[in-house]
Amino acid sequence: MCHSARFLLLGLLLASSPCSMVVVASSSPELGSSTAAVSLPDDEKPPTARELKKLIQQAAMSGDAAALAEVLRTVGKLPGREGTAAALSTAASLSSGPDDIYWFLLQGVAGFKGPEAFTEMGEFVLRYKSKPVSRDLLNSLAKCRSKYVNRVIRRVLERGSTDMQLMAVDIAAGVPVRRTVDVLMPVLEREAAKERGGKRPPTPLKLAIISALEALTRQQLGDSLINWQGWWNKAREQGLKVIRDEADDHTPTTGLARPLDPIRARQFLGLEEMPAGSVLVIKGPTAANGNDTNFDHIEEVLERIRIPHQVVEKGELEKPSYQLDGVAAIFVNCTQINKFCGNHNISLGYVGNRMGRCGGPPPHDTVQFKMKQEAIEKLVKWVEKGGYLFTEDWVLVELLEIGFSRYVRSGSPLEEAEVSIHPERGMTAHPMLRGVFIAPVDLDALRRERWAGYDDDEDDEEDDEYDPTVEDDPGDVDRERGKTAVGDGEAAIEPSEIEDPDIRLIDHRWKIDKESPSLSIQSKKVQVLVESEQLRKICGEGAVAITFPVGRGRVLHVLSHFGKQSSSDNEATIENILVNFLLQVRIRASGTR
Repeated sequence: MCHSARFLLLGLLLASSPCSMVVVASSSPELGSSTAAVSLPDDEKPPTARELKKLIQQAAMSGDAAALAEVLRTVGKLPGREGTAAALSTAASLSSGPDDIYWFLLQGVAGFKGPEAFTEMGEFVLRYKSKPVSRDLLNSLAKCRSKYVNRVIRRVLERGSTDMQLMAVDIAAGVPVRRTVDVLMPVLEREAAKERGGKRPPTPLKLAIISALEALTRQQLGDSLINWQGWWNKAREQGLKVIRDEADDHTPTTGLARPLDPIRARQFLGLEEMPAGSVLVIKGPTAANGNDTNFDHIEEVLERIRIPHQVVEKGELEKPSYQLDGVAAIFVNCTQINKFCGNHNISLGYVGNRMGRCGGPPPHDTVQFKMKQEAIEKLVKWVEKGGYLFTEDWVLVELLEIGFSRYVRSGSPLEEAEVSIHPERGMTAHPMLRGVFIAPVDLDALRRERWAGYDDDEDDEEDDEYDPTVEDDPGDVDRERGKTAVGDGEAAIEPSEIEDPDIRLIDHRWKIDKESPSLSIQSKKVQVLVESEQLRKICGEGAVAITFPVGRGRVLHVLSHFGKQSSSDNEATIENILVNFLLQVRIRASGTR
């Protein structure tokens, strides 16, 4: 940690201590190790908002993640809202600069445990609702399990934009306390009123709330507002813990590398019921020498997660008789598109283009399985009419830069590497990134975790001993506040001791294969979903996943392949994008979320 940040932190520790005697240890390399006892008056005031902001800014600007984590852990233990406000205002001010520090600040704040910290987060999200940072903070809260996160959820559902409200409902689905249901029910009533007695279809927000209520309560009461209100009025007094313990868990299994969030897990069931022939995978052939020309097999991913689909080789697609009627989504495998010997399968050293020099005797039969113009034109017309096209890696060269060249072209070939990735700022609300950049579930932590004052592991606890009021939050009220966003008026009651913040930087990685082409974006219509600072330093363009509309359809392209990622968490990143892609296809087809 830099000297100034360290000294500020030590001063903060002293100022915030309720004790009159504090022991401070210094381990600065230049100063050596020392221990000092400092006496403070008992009425010493806590640090001001300005002092906190200066502390966090200096730690952030140092670029030292360990120093920033130490500061955030200390600030997160302070009562009140000032520490949270200081951290969030610092993140908001980072319009440029290291992206890892920006995301670390948001993830750190999302790990705070104090009730008033969540009050500040809720107010911050509304103040900055026109800025990317508001969506990115909501995304960082995606795995928060504190009942106090409902302070954020309530404010967003009352005054946030639609995309933010959908993100808030995603958060709510993972917080099983009755306060969550209390927050959702009035919004369900508001959204149901928009149907005008069945004259209009249900809103996406209403459908999301129904899915969240099913996940929270483990009840299957359909889309009827009356059913949910009537049941909740009778069941509420038990508390959600008792209700869930007595109900069957209908959360489906998916076969994915990482479990889906509760809402998408329920929506996922609909994917298994998609009409036959609506999902198509285009693959390369097997050469005469037995060489599989496919570098990836997306059809195997779809098979594993039980998505009905059909598979066709490029040659079939090129035939005029092959039609795409009834097809809603197409995935194109990355395949060998360069010329090679189809007679032998003996390789003598690497010669480039993911090939070795043929070591077999003559004759050599040179073959090439690259998509022909007829197939490209057929796919372009299909997308323009409303089709959704998912491509990867070399398909950029084979298809996109020919049929969709006004949107994207191939850049320089890359060396094999694994790079850190993050969402484009503000794109965390995009439907294609739902559930992608969130912390993986720590099952061991869940076994130890206490939610809202009760222990989920105490299965032998009698229901009549359980106090459901621990699931409530009577301190969640709105107060008048000044322009500085520092709370005015009567302070809310804080717990006697705030839990240690959960400060953990989620480092998402992406494996890039040798000679994967970088992306050269040609149009402002192209949205960068995922990017990498490391990749930008290598080739000048950091895009890892992009999407763009074409007519009534859409194209989504990712760098590299499935099954190439180094861990299940990293594999889950690309799998989640695939699932979101399919969910959007289903939503378009059915008109539901």
